Amino acid sequence: MESFQTIITLMFVATLLVGLSQKIKVPYPICLVLGGAIMGFIPLEYVIYFDPDLILLIVLPPILYYAAFEISFREFRSNLKEIVSLALGLVAFNTFVVGLIFHLIFPFFPWALAFAFGAIVSPPDAVAATSILKRFNINTKLLTILEGESLVNDASALVLYKMAVIALLSGIFSPWQALATFIFTVLGGIIIGVLLGYVLQTISRLFFQPVLSVVFSFTLPYVVYVMANYLQVSGVLAVVATGLVSSKILAKYHSTPRRIFGYVSWDIFITLMNCFVFILIGLQLQTLTSTMTFAQMVVYIANASLITAALILVRMGWVYTRCFFLYLNFSKPAKNLFGDKQPFREATLIGWAGMRGIVSLTAALALPYTMPNGMPLEGRSQVVFVIFIIILLSLLIPGLTLAPLVKSLNLSQSSNFETVFAVKQELIKIGKNILYQLHSSKKVSAKENAFLIAHFELNHQLLNSMKAKEIYGDKLDLIKSSIIKEQRKKLIELWETMQIDDKLLSELEQELDLEEINMTRAELS
Repeated sequence: MESFQTIITLMFVATLLVGLSQKIKVPYPICLVLGGAIMGFIPLEYVIYFDPDLILLIVLPPILYYAAFEISFREFRSNLKEIVSLALGLVAFNTFVVGLIFHLIFPFFPWALAFAFGAIVSPPDAVAATSILKRFNINTKLLTILEGESLVNDASALVLYKMAVIALLSGIFSPWQALATFIFTVLGGIIIGVLLGYVLQTISRLFFQPVLSVVFSFTLPYVVYVMANYLQVSGVLAVVATGLVSSKILAKYHSTPRRIFGYVSWDIFITLMNCFVFILIGLQLQTLTSTMTFAQMVVYIANASLITAALILVRMGWVYTRCFFLYLNFSKPAKNLFGDKQPFREATLIGWAGMRGIVSLTAALALPYTMPNGMPLEGRSQVVFVIFIIILLSLLIPGLTLAPLVKSLNLSQSSNFETVFAVKQELIKIGKNILYQLHSSKKVSAKENAFLIAHFELNHQLLNSMKAKEIYGDKLDLIKSSIIKEQRKKLIELWETMQIDDKLLSELEQELDLEEINMTRAELS
């Protein structure tokens, strides 16, 4: 009971930190990791232990599913070469280099632990980076590369991580067997994920109402993950494949209420998952720091700083080298690299946006406490502490300097207003044409036609107001927001004075809500 109360209290604190991040315009992972660091030095009466495998099972599937779901499959496919280069080539190289550095720093720990450490810190997390970059209207291709890299490298790094942990626990490692296992788990995970994605989403679409369909979606990544692991293929890649398939199916076949409920519900769920993980690391740190002297912590922080610098240098070197050779040997592809004719500027941004996050935290927490013989896993405490410091530094250094870097590189692109305007005009035109046909065939009366014509004319006027917004910026939104606020106030007043009932209040309030949502799209960053 006491443990449950402790977790609830800490979840409350984590939620406050997310709210604070929104107020100060800082990506919420930064506030959460700082909160976790502070928590590590606050003595708690109760120490809470979690099964490492249970942590992976609870946290990873929904996070990976959501990340895959959010990315554009078409953009992902068109930028696959760049994504694979970063997510497979760079991750493998990072794992090797960081593993070597770790072994040099801690020569008394086994090689398998060193490479497990390398795999844990290799995959960047795109959440913090993209939340910053979206404010600057960055090229969609750049965002897709970052998000796609984060998605695939999570999968590849975790496969390497599991192989290293198996070698650590068994004491046996065969390169050829490891390669065969890697290929089998990767291909098998993708195939299982695609098949289950189509089957489960079809069941959801045909048999469930919108609310139940969303509830079902929360179970979907867990089912896929468990099924894939049962078949001894990559549960991580299976979940990623399912997420990509689900995104395509949702856009084409699911109802509007299902999509709206799903977006809101999943945003809440993932935020809670992030809060939960950072709470776990804070609880872990509290245990770790209690067994360390101040001198030891200084040494480990220095080692973490060295490894963080190495990760940044390796990443920058990788993207610059790739960019240079493409520019040198293939001028046309070089111009198209990362979506612009400024390959080195954009390579700089890609290289600097290598922040570590929740997947690295989860993998660190999932390290086993004991060996098969029951003895404690030597080096676990040091690894978890150093990884946390690396995540903290990688979030603070690139995270707080990414916005100034974007401005200095002048990478913000012009607004896509003209495209949006043209598409919306086409949609209004289609509506009017259909209405004309219905009216001509006497399927719509004159009064009904007049009402619907007025509706489309209103849409046209609203579309024209977009031009004004392009001129006056956010000022119009502020005015409209203040008007909606007063309208809502009046609506509540009518309800409180019994002039309208609860049902009418709910209906009219929902209309105001939809108007406000259409006006501004809230983003958690």
